[in-house]
Amino acid sequence: MLIPSAFRKLPNEKGCYNGQVVMGSNVAQMASALAQLSHCKFLGEAHYQISHSTYSTDWGAEQYGARLHTATRVLKGYSGQDYHFLYQSTALSERLAIILVYGADYLASTPSITIELRDTASNSYSGTVLDYGIRFTAPQHLESVNVPFGDAMPPDSWAFSGTRKIDAPSNTTPEGPRPLYVPSANRGDLLNIKITVSSVSLTAVHIYDLYELEVTP
Repeated sequence: MLIPSAFRKLPNEKGCYNGQVVMGSNVAQMASALAQLSHCKFLGEAHYQISHSTYSTDWGAEQYGARLHTATRVLKGYSGQDYHFLYQSTALSERLAIILVYGADYLASTPSITIELRDTASNSYSGTVLDYGIRFTAPQHLESVNVPFGDAMPPDSWAFSGTRKIDAPSNTTPEGPRPLYVPSANRGDLLNIKITVSSVSLTAVHIYDLYELEVTP
């Protein structure tokens, strides 16, 4: 059945008193509202902004803290740098889509972003790997500049994992961009999304549960 995402009004309460026979359109409205709760309204999301020094020739100096310019400075030290983003999954979290905002430059190595999913049962940083994940690389998946002298200031670019309805992956090394898969035993747990960058400056990470438009009743 199709799952509506817009607001769905419940039946008139006068037609649904206890002890009364409920049928027809009232049943259809209740079923539609329940399906929406089960497959749409209980989904989760998380949004992270990442502070970096930014630079603009208009200022002629480093600026720290707030993003006041659409360029982010990529430093040579941004190679093999790890980030850990906590995500509170829900019971419906099967696949997670990732949107990244970044700047990239061929400084220390080929620009790449690697993402894997871990649990937080024993340690929020080094928990068990649940999905060995995905890798974005330039120029296939990432836009990147190539400044031979000094540190680059590329404009913000976007990378997206896509929303394919994948089954449980079997890879033991990162593969091409796709959603992350949450095993059934870990749905509802606090998860760790580990992101490793090389010659990339991350400025934002957005994580979403995927909404399934159509399910089997």
